[in-house]
Parts: sequence; C-alpha cells; structure tokens
Amino acid sequence: MWPGVPVSGTGGVVTAADVAAFAEKHGAPLPDALAELYLQSGVGTFGGFLHFEAPHGMCTHRELIEDLIDEDDEEDLAPTADVIVFARSDNRDMCGWHAADLAVGKDRVVRLDGFDEEPLADSTRGFLDSLPTTDYFGFGVLPPTYERHHWL
Repeated sequence: MWPGVPVSGTGGVVTAADVAAFAEKHGAPLPDALAELYLQSGVGTFGGFLHFEAPHGMCTHRELIEDLIDEDDEEDLAPTADVIVFARSDNRDMCGWHAADLAVGKDRVVRLDGFDEEPLADSTRGFLDSLPTTDYFGFGVLPPTYERHHWL
C-alpha cells in the first residue's frame, strides 16, 4: 500500500483466485496496482469516502444502471457503458476503466458522475499513489486511512 497510510480492519480478504476471476469475467487482467492493494490490504474504504469493489463485484456502468435507464438514455450512456467500476464514493461518483482500454493493457482511470466522464489518472498506480494528496472529488483530500470491509 502507500507509506504512512494506516490499514485497519480484518475483513475484505482477496485471494489470487479472486484476482484471476476478474480476468476471466472481463477478458482482461485486474490492473497490477489494484491487485497488489487487494492482495496486501484487502477490499476496503479509503478515507471512509471511497469504497472499493471486490473483484467479483466489479461490473460495467451499463450493468450498474440498466434497471434505471430506458431507450431515451442509450445515447447518453453509450460513451461510458463499458466502464468497469472499481470504486464508488459517498457522493455517488464512480471510478473505473474502459473495458476496451484494459483489453489492450491500458488502465486509465476515469470518474463517472451520472453519464459524465472525467479523466483522473493515466494509470491505476498513478491514481492510487496520488489519492492521499489529490482532491479528486471536490471535497478536499481524503483522510489517509484504508479500512478493510468487514462484510466480505
């Protein structure tokens, strides 16, 4: 994980099989930086605000909201439909990667706010490394704590 970032809690255990299941489900490997975080520290919440998904629970933006959309929304959803969401914030932002990017070995992190997309970092490693010092969500820098999810 990051130097100086405390990790607490005992849940959220992720195994190599969980990481491999992501690749099987999505046709691309889980980015190394997130796999390392999960294998070392488990699935958790950063600063009590940004909640990471377990590898088996990650799905596309389309899959997340398909019950809420109708034909009129398809045009708005199209640019972000394939984004695989790996984290959600308390203010309903989502962080993820385009499946097409992962398929070619790129893991550019984007933020989804509804149907709007904003680039956050060129890689998952860059996103995680800068998370303790960067205001990605407009509320200031998140407290530097990572708490493992206790419900997994």
